[in-house]
Amino acid sequence: MISLDHIAVWSDNLYRTTIDLSRATGLGSADGGYFPGLGLGQKLLSLGDYVYIEVESIVDHRMIAERAPMALELERQSANGDCFAGLCLRSDNLDEIAEFARHRGIAPAENIAGGKVRMVPAQGSAPSVHAPDFWNSWRLGKPNIYYVPDLTNHSSLLPVQPGTGDVRGTGVISIEIGGTEPDLRAWLGDVVKPAELGIEIVYNGGPDGLYAVTFDSTDGPRTIRLNPITL
Repeated sequence: MISLDHIAVWSDNLYRTTIDLSRATGLGSADGGYFPGLGLGQKLLSLGDYVYIEVESIVDHRMIAERAPMALELERQSANGDCFAGLCLRSDNLDEIAEFARHRGIAPAENIAGGKVRMVPAQGSAPSVHAPDFWNSWRLGKPNIYYVPDLTNHSSLLPVQPGTGDVRGTGVISIEIGGTEPDLRAWLGDVVKPAELGIEIVYNGGPDGLYAVTFDSTDGPRTIRLNPITL
């Protein structure tokens, strides 16, 4: 089964963006750890119902100094402010990942460079098998799909750090994306229909990418609106 899993936000300052989002929504945040091979650090905000936002920025300055491709891309994308970088779906079935990869004409990516190191190792999940990789999906403003076989330790369940926010997300209501429904259907192929994702999808006809996410919470509906990724 395929459903929405997480949304990536790229920032030039991990802490500023997380604090801004927490203040705007009331949501608390958790430490998501970092990716040594990419130089990325993460903070997580749960939207409820096993969906979360991951705020990412470069925390390893060597990646910037060495002009690593990921660091360069994140620097470019966040030059004009925070942006929605990735719309990430999940499946608990490797056959669905393989089917989607075949549809996209690529092989599933087997890992994330350097893996992931967490502040609390026993918590959270780090899906590795996915298709396509971010370079061939996020940078096009399109969703990719991760293999998440078990939600028991899902990253959305990480306990929030005290004092970061008291509002609890209770589930995504809708997202606004660029393009049209036929565009998204063509991208996803037969692996899943947009209507089967269980959320309302608003198509604004603009360039591809995510523009807004609306979720319900213990303090009522909230909408987060940011720039889409620059194609």
